Amino acid sequence: MTKRILFILIIMSAALIVPGAWADDPVMMSPALDGKQRDCLDCHRYPNVNTNEGAYASQALCMECHSQKTCQKSVSGQQVSLRVDLQSFEKTRHRYTACIQCHRDVARCPHASRSGAQCNGCHTVHGEEEIHDPHLRVDCQACHRTSKLVSLDRETGQVALARVDDQNAPISLVDHSLPNVADPEFCQRCHNTDNKVGAAAAVLPSKSFLCILCHSAPLTIGHPIFWAAFIIFLFGVILTLNFWFKGSVQGEETSLHRKISLTSESVWQVIFSRQFFALIKVIILDVFLQRRILQESVRRWSIHSLIYLSILARLFIGLLTYFAYRIGPDGSVALALLNKNNGFTALFYDLTGLLIVLGIAWAMIQRFILKPVHVAREGQDNLAIAIIGVLILLGFLLEGVRILMTQIPPSMAAFSFIGYPLARLMAVLGLDWKVIYPWLWYAHAGVGALLIAYLPFGKMRHVFNTPLTLMMNYKMK
Repeated sequence: MTKRILFILIIMSAALIVPGAWADDPVMMSPALDGKQRDCLDCHRYPNVNTNEGAYASQALCMECHSQKTCQKSVSGQQVSLRVDLQSFEKTRHRYTACIQCHRDVARCPHASRSGAQCNGCHTVHGEEEIHDPHLRVDCQACHRTSKLVSLDRETGQVALARVDDQNAPISLVDHSLPNVADPEFCQRCHNTDNKVGAAAAVLPSKSFLCILCHSAPLTIGHPIFWAAFIIFLFGVILTLNFWFKGSVQGEETSLHRKISLTSESVWQVIFSRQFFALIKVIILDVFLQRRILQESVRRWSIHSLIYLSILARLFIGLLTYFAYRIGPDGSVALALLNKNNGFTALFYDLTGLLIVLGIAWAMIQRFILKPVHVAREGQDNLAIAIIGVLILLGFLLEGVRILMTQIPPSMAAFSFIGYPLARLMAVLGLDWKVIYPWLWYAHAGVGALLIAYLPFGKMRHVFNTPLTLMMNYKMK
């Protein structure tokens, strides 16, 4: 008897020590089952939920109450059903999953779930490929539940299942059946012209791997405009190689087969020789840091560096994002780089975009105001710079519209030091930005595709052939 009283006192003391332990009315499990006194271990045990038997045992315990029509809770003075239809649940992919594997915080007193089902305990977040965007600001249940009622939490910026219906009445969310995500109309629960959660009015296609030049991107081609750009790009590369091999290669002037053989032999000999590290040094200094341009003109070097090094940095972060997600999709690095609202990611992309714009502005001043002799023959550069400039400006507009449309809290959006002020300015116009956003997206994608298609035909093709030329010249030395 003394031990039992001591045990009760300990439990009561713990409830007083833990803040909020009795914040709600406790829901107690029945001490009897079918009129018979039950053992403590009927409830106070953790079955091996990694087996079917353990999962069923866990479900059976929960369903003692949650299979009853009388299983309800009071919300704002109204009774909301907590009854789970086991027959419907057994038709889902989670039929061999224990309830407590998803609802991890329900084993408490009072018996209640404060965080909801934790999908990330088993599933990773989406990358760029699955649904065209990571959707990190959307709770899993907002999409992967049959209820179409979703809401936006303006404090956190998260989209979640709505807890009340259109008449502001509490709704039950115990239906565990899953929607058909392959249905073309599936995404329209959010992506429609009347949505209140800050989603674009149309379902946009996936980005292409070609976009990794400036963004994180999936390993897919994507929209047909990217297919067209990729085909034109390959055609241009073939023409460039054909022109390159028309000249003499290590003394060979006639045989194309021999020229290709000599080129391949030279490349591999340099890679697998002591010259390789010296070549890497030359590539870093002459290709990345553009030492030769610096020796010719500091002004030219500053223009090239602002544009070229910023694009190179964005390419590096895009590749890092892809591999970080592949290695650890739920890791802090992958989640930070995938999240457009992350402080570092937003600041990095706005900063590099600004540097590119400054480089373009500096190039325009040189071409149309200072007019040095060497730029008079560089009309191709003007076109390339114009394409990049339009691409970056459209990107800034897209970022501003996205921040405004999705109603990101200022504490998060402020890291985008260009996109956020643009969003504040555009808010004055009072336009329906969720309808405008898809048009801006296609314009940005179209200009990006144009840039990729133009690369092998303009002077920017030296980005590709300069390293090969350096390698060939290094071998010839």
